[in-house]
Amino acid sequence: MNLRPSLPWLAVTLAAALIAMYLACRLMKISDSAVAAAVFAGVMVMAALRTNAQFWQRSENRSGTSSARDAMRANVFLIGLAFFWCGLAFYAIYLGTHVRWQHGWEYGTACMIFAAAYAYYFTRLANPSDKFAQSPALDRMAKIAGYQAMLIGIGLVWLIASGKLAITHKGDWAANQLFLAGGFAVMCTNVFLIKTNAALCAETSTKKTSAR
Repeated sequence: MNLRPSLPWLAVTLAAALIAMYLACRLMKISDSAVAAAVFAGVMVMAALRTNAQFWQRSENRSGTSSARDAMRANVFLIGLAFFWCGLAFYAIYLGTHVRWQHGWEYGTACMIFAAAYAYYFTRLANPSDKFAQSPALDRMAKIAGYQAMLIGIGLVWLIASGKLAITHKGDWAANQLFLAGGFAVMCTNVFLIKTNAALCAETSTKKTSAR
């Protein structure tokens, strides 16, 4: 699975969304900031859907060949990118504007740590012989993705139900927008990752059975 053709438009749109959210927060345009965050989430979900959808059909109906490792690597890249974008947004907003919230830099750092962890895993997956690139490890990662998606889903339900997204004078409104947008993007990508890994594993099992 090759993400390179999508990288230019992905980089441009994500940079534009980040700049737009920063400027909106700088001008205290809360609604505009929410729109910019939504654009980020929409772009990431579309990229993940476009990346994974080709594997949800029969192998003879799609072009090219990719392994479960290649698919996992592409999805890991997208999830890491989502965390990285959110980390940059936290820093830009809470260190570069008049919006103040005492935990802004903490969550920004947490996002960067997650991004670094996914970047490390991404590099390990580049080597087909690496233990992290073997089928058992990929299956474990798919399970972890499932747990992560469920936890994020629960968190998003709580965020919406608690009224945290209401416009207030507290400075956490931008953080809540990032939690919603970033969480939704990562959750969806994890769901797509699970479905793709299951499809490719089933396909591999079928081929092995037919070869006997």
